[in-house]
Amino acid sequence: MPFYTKKIDETLKTLETSSTGLKSDEADKRTIKYGQNTLPHEPPKTLFSHFLGQFKSPIIYILLVASFLALLIHEYTDAGFILIVLILNAVIGTYQEYSASKKADLLQNLIKTNALVLRDETVQEIDSRYVTLGDILVLESGTKVSADIRLIESNNLLVDESLLTGESLDVYKDANFLTTDKNLVLGDQKNMLFAGTFISRGRGLGAVSAIAQETETGKIAQLLSTKSKAKIPLLEKMEKLSFTIAVVIGIMVIVLFAIGLLRGMELYALFLFSVALAVSTIPEGLPVAITVALTSASQAMSKRNVIVRKLAAIEGLGSCTLIASDKTGTLTQNRLSVEYFISPTKVYDTNTMNEASDRVYLASILCNEIHYEENNEGSYDFFGDQVDIALARFVKNAGEEYIKDATFYRKIDEIPYEPQNRFSAIMMERDGEVFQFSKGSAETILKHCNETEEEKEAILKEVDTWALKGYRTIALAYKESLDESTITLGNFNYLGFVAIIDPLREESLEAINKAKEAGIQVIMITGDHPNTALCIAKELGIADSDEAVMSEKALSQWENSGAKAEDIANKTVFSRVTPSQKMKIVTAFQSLGHYVAVTGDGVNDAPALRHANIGIAMGKSGTDIAKSTSDIILTDDNFASIVNGIEEGRRAHDNIRKVIYLLISTGFAELVLVMLSFITALPLPLLPVQLLWLNLVTNGIEDVMLGLEKAEPGLLQRKPRPPKEPIFNAVMIRRVVVAGLYIGIVSFVLFYFLLKSGQSEESARNIILLLMVLFENVHVFNARTEQNYLHQIRYKNSLMLISWVIFTQLLHIACMHIPFMQKVLSTQPVSIQIWLTLAVIALGLVIIMEIDKWLRKLRSNL
Repeated sequence: MPFYTKKIDETLKTLETSSTGLKSDEADKRTIKYGQNTLPHEPPKTLFSHFLGQFKSPIIYILLVASFLALLIHEYTDAGFILIVLILNAVIGTYQEYSASKKADLLQNLIKTNALVLRDETVQEIDSRYVTLGDILVLESGTKVSADIRLIESNNLLVDESLLTGESLDVYKDANFLTTDKNLVLGDQKNMLFAGTFISRGRGLGAVSAIAQETETGKIAQLLSTKSKAKIPLLEKMEKLSFTIAVVIGIMVIVLFAIGLLRGMELYALFLFSVALAVSTIPEGLPVAITVALTSASQAMSKRNVIVRKLAAIEGLGSCTLIASDKTGTLTQNRLSVEYFISPTKVYDTNTMNEASDRVYLASILCNEIHYEENNEGSYDFFGDQVDIALARFVKNAGEEYIKDATFYRKIDEIPYEPQNRFSAIMMERDGEVFQFSKGSAETILKHCNETEEEKEAILKEVDTWALKGYRTIALAYKESLDESTITLGNFNYLGFVAIIDPLREESLEAINKAKEAGIQVIMITGDHPNTALCIAKELGIADSDEAVMSEKALSQWENSGAKAEDIANKTVFSRVTPSQKMKIVTAFQSLGHYVAVTGDGVNDAPALRHANIGIAMGKSGTDIAKSTSDIILTDDNFASIVNGIEEGRRAHDNIRKVIYLLISTGFAELVLVMLSFITALPLPLLPVQLLWLNLVTNGIEDVMLGLEKAEPGLLQRKPRPPKEPIFNAVMIRRVVVAGLYIGIVSFVLFYFLLKSGQSEESARNIILLLMVLFENVHVFNARTEQNYLHQIRYKNSLMLISWVIFTQLLHIACMHIPFMQKVLSTQPVSIQIWLTLAVIALGLVIIMEIDKWLRKLRSNL
C-alpha cells in the first residue's frame, strides 16, 4: 500500500521508526542493509576503455588501412612506424583523458549535499548519502529533499517539484492529507515529498520511505543512466572548428592528391603521403587538449576555494563585466553579534544589556529558528541562521537561564521567517499563559504595533541613524493572547530593536579594487536597510553617495514604470530587494551589454542565479537549491574568491587560444610548404613518415603543456573581452597567417635552393625536417603570449615546457645518428654549422612575430 494512503502512525510502524528518529547504531545497520542513498550512474571508464577510444577517428582508420597496405607490398618499415606512431599517440591521449576524468571525479566529490536528521533524539547534519529508511528528516526553507518522504509534520510547506513533475508552480504540502486512491499522480500526493525537489517555503518533519533507486527520481534516473553526457558549449565549438578545418584540409589534400596523380606519382606513395599530411595538419587533438586545459583550470580554482559545477563557466568567467554581490557573508565576515539594544527609552550596550526587560530576551530566543545543544562544558552550541544565532548569543550573554526557560514553553502557532515577509512570529504557552512574539524589520514590525504614527516615525528615524553607522537592525515585539488560538498580526507591544554588526572581510576592499582594475563593475544587492548597505558600500568603494542607492520604494517605482534598464545603469547599491526584483536587476544589466556574475545563498536567490550568465552560490551558507542552480560554488563564501576565479577563467581562455594557435599555425605552415612544392613541380619536401614524426614529437605534448601555462603578467589589468567574441578572431587569424606563411615559405625557399645547389632529395628532406622541428620548437614560445613581448613573461613557470622542447630537439638529433632511425626516417647527421644556421633561421620566426605584435599595438594606439 502506498505511503500516501497510510496514516502517520501506520507509516512510522511500517518503517519501524518513531517521530524522534533512529538511533545511530540502527541507522548504520540499515545503511549496510539497504545501501547508500545514491542514484544509479554510469560506471567510470577504465584505463583500457580510454585507450580504445583513441582509435575511434576516421583519420586513424585511414592510417590503419595505410599500414595494412604497406604490409601487403612488404614496406615493413613504413607499416611498423605508422603503428608505432598510432600507439604512442593513443598512449598520450589516454594519459590526458584519464587524468582529466580523475580530476573531474575529484571535483565532483567536493560538492556534497547534506541533510538534517533526527538521530539519537537530536538534530544532526549528515551527508545525504547516509540517509536511510526510517530516518526523520528536518525540512526547512531552501532544503533539497534527499529521499522520498512521508510527512509527519508540516507548517506552511510549499515545495518546488518542477524537477520531477514539470509543474512550474510550487505545491502546497500537508502532513494530515490522506486518501484511499492508490493511483494518485505524484503532483497530487500532498503528504509526500520526493528526492531532488526543494522546499520553497515553510517547515516540516518527514519519515524517509524510499532511498536511492527506489525513489521516484531514482526510477527515472535508471532510465537515463546510459544517456551520454552533454558536451560543454566551448568543447562543441572547438569540435566544430576542428571539423571545419578538417574539411578544408581534406579538400586541399584531395587537390594535392589529384595534382600528384597528374604528375605520375606512384599511387600508394601518394596515398600514404596524403594521409600523413592530413594527420599532421588536422588538429585532431584539439578537443582533448582543451578538456585538459579546462579541467586543469577547475582544479586550480578548487585550490582557490572555487568549485566549478559546469566547465563552460570557466570560459564565461573570462568575459565577466559585472559582479552582483550579496553583502552578508560575501563582503562581510558573517559573524554577526548584537552590540546594542535600543528600547524606546534607553540604549543598552554590551555592559548593560542584562538590564533590559525579560520579554526582550524571551522574544529573542523563542521567536528564533535555530537548533541548540548543550555541550560538554555545560554551555550551548547554536546552529542555524546567523541573525538568529546572534540573537541567541545575545540572550546567552544576558543569562543562560533564559535559554533553559525557553524549553518549558509549548508552541501553539508559528509564522516562519520568509524573505518576502520580512518578519517571523510565534505563539507560545507556559503555565496557562499565552504569549505572541515577533521579530523582523522595524518597518514591518511597527505595522503590527500599538504605537502612534508619531512614535513610529521617531523609531524609524532612530533605526535609520543606527543603520547609517553600518548596523543591521532587528525589531522585537510581543503581546499577551487571551482569546486567540492562532497568531493575529495586530496590537503588539513594541520592545525595541537590536543593533547587529557584521565586520567587513579584510580582503574585500583589495578584491573589489582588483575587480575594478580588471574592468569589472561591482554592485551590491542586499536585503538590508539602505543606510546599512550604503555605509558598507562606501567603505568598499562601491558607492560614494546616496545617489548610487536604490531603496525599496525606489525599486517598486522602477518596476511600476516598466523596469527600464537605463534607469538603473548608474546605481551600484540595491537594498531591501525581493527575489523577483533581484532577477529583474540582473536581466536589466544584461540588456545593457553586461556579462553578469551573481552571488546568492538562499531560495530567494535562485531565480537570479538561474538568469545570470554565471551563478555563484555560497558553499558554507548556501541552500541546496542555490547550489544546484549555480555554475560555481565558493567554499569560503568570500568575494575575493570570485576575483580569483575570474583570474583563473581568463588564464584558461588564454591557454585555449595558445593551443589553437599552435596547432593550426603549424598545420597551415606544413600545407604551405607542400602546396608550393607541388605547384612548382618539386619533389615531396617531406616523406609520409617524416610528417608523422614531426606531428608526434612537436605537437604530441606541447599543446597540452600550453594548456597548463600559468597566468601572464597583467592578466587582471586587461579589460574583459566581449562575451560574443569568437576564440578564432581577427587577431588569431592574422597570427596564424603570418606564422604559417613565414615557416612555409622559408622552408620551401631553402628546399628549392638545396636542390638547385646539387643536394640529393634525401639530403634536402633531412635538412628541411630538422628545420621544421626547430621551427615548431621555437614557435611554441610564440604561442605562450598574444599580448606581451616574450621578454615580459616568466619562464620559471614553464620549466616542463622548456624541458620538453629541449628533449624533442635532442631526440631528433639522436635519431639522425641512430642507424635504425636513420633508415626509418631517411635522416642523416648534419654538421654543427648547419644546425646553427637552421637555428638562426628558426629564431627569425620569433623576430617576425614580435614585429607583428609591435605593429598591432602601434595600430591600436593610433
